[in-house]
Amino acid sequence: MAGQPVEVDGGIMEGGGQILRVSTALSCLLGLPLRVQNIRAGRSTPGLRPQHLSGLKMIQDLCDGQLEGAEIGSTEIMFTPEKIKGGIHTADTKTAGSVCLLMQVSMPCVLFAASPSELRLKGGTNAEMAPQIDYTVMMLKQP
Repeated sequence: MAGQPVEVDGGIMEGGGQILRVSTALSCLLGLPLRVQNIRAGRSTPGLRPQHLSGLKMIQDLCDGQLEGAEIGSTEIMFTPEKIKGGIHTADTKTAGSVCLLMQVSMPCVLFAASPSELRLKGGTNAEMAPQIDYTVMMLKQP
């Protein structure tokens, strides 16, 4: 999918990872190229952390996208999505990074996949500054 990328300043508002997760998921859903700059500029350690990189790579896999600049510490990425596909998608933060935050970036996309999807997520379940797994499970349960 070609065209000019949507430009997002990752340092606006609280300057954390949420704008990266939301903008990447929307890019995937809408099929629009995306450039995010100033990633996590509002944090004491700016740039991508392992959990952010894991989420980006999972989204790249979900839609056979192209991802540039995705390294630990990077403050800018370029993402070009293709069509969302089903299947088994895995992300491992290799830290206590939150699986619930991995779900935030991936679930909107798998809901629109052309075939069934399975997410295999490894990381922390009750991390600081992230939704807790018990709350997330409760919210996803059918009434």
